[in-house]
Amino acid sequence: MVTIGIDRIKEKPYEALFANRRLGVVSNASGISPRYGYRSTVDVLCELCDVTALFAPEHGVRGVLGPGEKVSHGVDPLTGITTYSLFEDMVFEAGADKSRTDAAYMPTAPMLSELDLLVFDMQDVGSRYFTYASTLFYTMRAAAACGLPLCVLDRPNPLGGEVVEGRRQDESLCSFIGLTRVPIRHGLTMGELARYYNGAYGLGCDLTVVPMAGWSRDMLWEDCGLPFVKPSPNLPTPASILVYNGTCMLAGTNATEGRGTTSPFTTVGAPYVHPRDLADALEACGPAGLRFSPAYFRPAFSKYSGEVCGGVDIHVTDAAALRAVSLGVHLIRTLQALYPRDFAFREPPAGARWHIDLSTGSDELRATRRSAEDLLADWQRDAERFREETMAYRLY
Repeated sequence: MVTIGIDRIKEKPYEALFANRRLGVVSNASGISPRYGYRSTVDVLCELCDVTALFAPEHGVRGVLGPGEKVSHGVDPLTGITTYSLFEDMVFEAGADKSRTDAAYMPTAPMLSELDLLVFDMQDVGSRYFTYASTLFYTMRAAAACGLPLCVLDRPNPLGGEVVEGRRQDESLCSFIGLTRVPIRHGLTMGELARYYNGAYGLGCDLTVVPMAGWSRDMLWEDCGLPFVKPSPNLPTPASILVYNGTCMLAGTNATEGRGTTSPFTTVGAPYVHPRDLADALEACGPAGLRFSPAYFRPAFSKYSGEVCGGVDIHVTDAAALRAVSLGVHLIRTLQALYPRDFAFREPPAGARWHIDLSTGSDELRATRRSAEDLLADWQRDAERFREETMAYRLY
């Protein structure tokens, strides 16, 4: 069984890091501790240490808020501790006012002034899209500006650490769903990402990573022996995390990625889709580690709320072989081929950037008709370059 960072805080030399210090904790419901009774990191640290402030990422400290929903400053009802928001709203899509973007996600000097140490512990999903990594970057930058030490309690990358997929995004397409230039599937843990940010971006953060014991890069989530806790409300199962890097691309289209159903990201489609046609076409593409069955569904919220949609249920048959970025590109190209008059990319508001470009890292998928195979081959070459560049930051 893997021992995660929070479960090692009483071991030497890490115990001394927390002694007699006022802590600020950046965490949420995704961080729990098997050693300390399967309780949240917030509650464990509040019991064992002097926690004086909490910092809430997307979904809030207790993980009850929806995607993109504003997180407000307040008081945590379970601990009575002041909570500061690190996620005001989704201002990143417009990209017009960078200073406002930073302020929406970054701890301020007054928030940090009474602290001796910041502690960061959240369960990532191994995806550039996932906003917890951006919260880590901004937290490191704020801590460095204030001369405040930061400790990252490391957790597994549920996709393992061997496979890297998808190109790095163009500089002009950096946003809160891709604040730094990493591939879509980056292959790093949060502790390793922190080391990479410090080195590649010169943050100058006084960083300590409490590493895991027993984790290796070939381990997927199912190999870790850890309890599964959904890292966000719309990632309720390990299977949803496995396909997320692919089906989340549909957020930038007029097809639904399954939000509002009981199986988000593993059920996809649209009212114009004929389930058998889509299932047959995807089966013919033969994405490794996956099978597809026809499905009808009706989302309770989000896209097509209350409407009957046709689509597919996605079944993971071999998690190690699965390449979700490939799935996403093939899925979009298949929808374009089957429904050329119906399928469309979601147009952004005036002055904003295309969501599909933000997520994939360029306009290639949207603005060209390059084949899935051609695009993916180019993207993979860039991913391999990233892998080589980040070897020095690996902990495992």
